[in-house]
Amino acid sequence: MGYIRGGSLNLHEPGAVRALLDMASARGWQRGQRRAVEIDGWPLLEAAAATRAGSIGPADF
Repeated sequence: MGYIRGGSLNLHEPGAVRALLDMASARGWQRGQRRAVEIDGWPLLEAAAATRAGSIGPADF
């Protein structure tokens, strides 16, 4: 998944989903909560793609 111009992630690639979850966690999502949470994943996509490319880390967001 991705943008026409910009970051993209192959969700079948090892570590891609983990990168999205790490970005969500850095923005306040807590995986241990047992309640529904709605998060817009598009902003997470660019951050996760940049992290996977090695240009920045989760703490930079």
